[in-house]
Amino acid sequence: MTEQTPRPPGGRQHPQPEGAESIGERFTRALSTAVPGELTEPELLPSRLARACVATLDVDAAGLGVHSDPGLRIPIGSSDPAATHAERLQFSLGVGPSAEARSAGTVLTFDADDLARNWPSLFASLSTDTPFQEIMSVPLQGPLAGVVVLDLYVREAGGLARVDAHAVDVVARVMTQELVRAALFSEALTGGPGWMEGEDVRRRSQVWQAMGMITMVTDLDSADALAALRGRAFALGRLVDDLSADIVTGVLDPGSLLV
Repeated sequence: MTEQTPRPPGGRQHPQPEGAESIGERFTRALSTAVPGELTEPELLPSRLARACVATLDVDAAGLGVHSDPGLRIPIGSSDPAATHAERLQFSLGVGPSAEARSAGTVLTFDADDLARNWPSLFASLSTDTPFQEIMSVPLQGPLAGVVVLDLYVREAGGLARVDAHAVDVVARVMTQELVRAALFSEALTGGPGWMEGEDVRRRSQVWQAMGMITMVTDLDSADALAALRGRAFALGRLVDDLSADIVTGVLDPGSLLV
């Protein structure tokens, strides 16, 4: 399969009427708006940021993830369950807009044709299991460059054409400031970013545990163990996160992945 160079995001910066609320102010106001009680904990800051992103930009959902080694990603927050599932699909297949944007270091947009052309299996899963037609992936810059990527999702074909690139840039910068500020505060108290302690992070950590268990009973290294997990998950039509949970809890023998 030949990768197609994605198109840069559309949109223009428009003059702001006198007295109008700036994009940054709109985002900050959305972030400070009352949230459900279950989202008030410090580790859920990324989910609050994702919700504020949806409230500010012309998108339907958003999610944030931390990237490390090639193929490894930790979801730290999303606006809703559909965005959470879309991230898990990307991770399970080991491909997708988020990893592509992180590698390129720039904002990339993918409409339905782009997704189908570049990653047919991912596009099929997204079409079946989520309402999303298009994805914009935005690598955060500054201290989080090469680490955190924001994924923006829209349901309607052609919807990303309405998303203003300037607004996305402003929101990404404010989001970076919020994450860095929270990380500095929590690191002073606990030694690590509080937003790396959420439920999605703990769930993804079961994948790393499963990889370790596989390497202990086979001759595979960590990279091959992850590839084995992805291969079996794909064959069964399951998510890598769910398959890993079965291994960690003893439902599935880690050695059975090579059978």
